[in-house]
Amino acid sequence: MALVQRISGLHQQGATHESAAIVRQVAVMITPEDVARLATLLQENGPTGSSTYLARSVSAGAPEHAAATLAVLRREGMIDEAADLFHTLWSASSAALPALLAALEQSGQSADGQTLLWERASAPAEELAELAQHLKDAGRADDARHLLRQAAGRPINEVAAIAGALNEETAMELVGELVRLRSASDIGRFGAAIQGATELYDTLLFAADDLEESRARSVFAALRTGGLPTQPAPRPRSRSRQRR
Repeated sequence: MALVQRISGLHQQGATHESAAIVRQVAVMITPEDVARLATLLQENGPTGSSTYLARSVSAGAPEHAAATLAVLRREGMIDEAADLFHTLWSASSAALPALLAALEQSGQSADGQTLLWERASAPAEELAELAQHLKDAGRADDARHLLRQAAGRPINEVAAIAGALNEETAMELVGELVRLRSASDIGRFGAAIQGATELYDTLLFAADDLEESRARSVFAALRTGGLPTQPAPRPRSRSRQRR
């Protein structure tokens, strides 16, 4: 209670920066249960909005602490505070997100992790490529695959930009998702968008060639209609094979 009185006193004196700094510091130092208790006291006695500010501030700490606090706030019925914390977690960096996803799983909140991943599927190309690599490096290949599947549904010019930002292995996965999910005409437009990137275009040809027979023929027909090649560019030791 003394801490709440100090925060309220500073706020009333116009020292809002000082009171906010105290809240930020405390948020990452105390247990999730104590965060919930302090938030309750701030709701009742603190400055307006201080309890949700406390919850948001938890996101600056360790992923495990943030995930555990989110679970406690929900369990205690602190809906606004939990919502503010969760929305703040949307801005976690690409490097921090794999650990956050793991922490949410460990605290029984896997669905929230998938929501965060779904939100990131609309990130700019460079950011999405960076996140995919971080997920793979953290051993979360399934999450990386889910991210790429979502990205494959974006506008074709965006998918092309993402593919160009990925490393070769991950670009192959994205192109594989694209040829399985999109129409033949969409794949033809994708081919036109990446034609200048020889390796990436060849990846598209190989992915299309591995489709079921009738679908593969439709894709190659769409490429021909767009005046695009259906054979890989000649190179030494090319992995070229006959196209349909």
